[in-house]
Amino acid sequence: MLPMKHPITLRFAIGPLVAVGLVALSACGGSGSSTAGTVPADADVVVRAVDGIAWNAKEYTAVAGSVKIYSVNDSGVAHNMYVLDGDTPVGDFIDLPKRGSDGALVYDLQPGEYRIVCTIPGHNNMNSTLTVE
Repeated sequence: MLPMKHPITLRFAIGPLVAVGLVALSACGGSGSSTAGTVPADADVVVRAVDGIAWNAKEYTAVAGSVKIYSVNDSGVAHNMYVLDGDTPVGDFIDLPKRGSDGALVYDLQPGEYRIVCTIPGHNNMNSTLTVE
């Protein structure tokens, strides 16, 4: 153990380190609302995973053509977001592994009904309709 000749110096050396640690921890987010970035201004559809293993809505709507879907995980459980035409995925998926995770993808969608789902086992309740007009 090191001798404590100058305890005041040690206190002043540790103080800034503690402050840096607190700033780093606060950037990690916590419980409550999403810590993800701002919803893109050009997002056509916003899909939020919420506590209770659910999407924030049972139905979404969009206009046919290039549809930008933004998804964010507001829950404490990992999710993913797929757009399905029947049982076939349309394009890529958005991975939402933790609270605050988000992403946006553009899909070329024709008029019709699609499903927005999470494919993680046990997340069957995360099955919403996307109506494209």
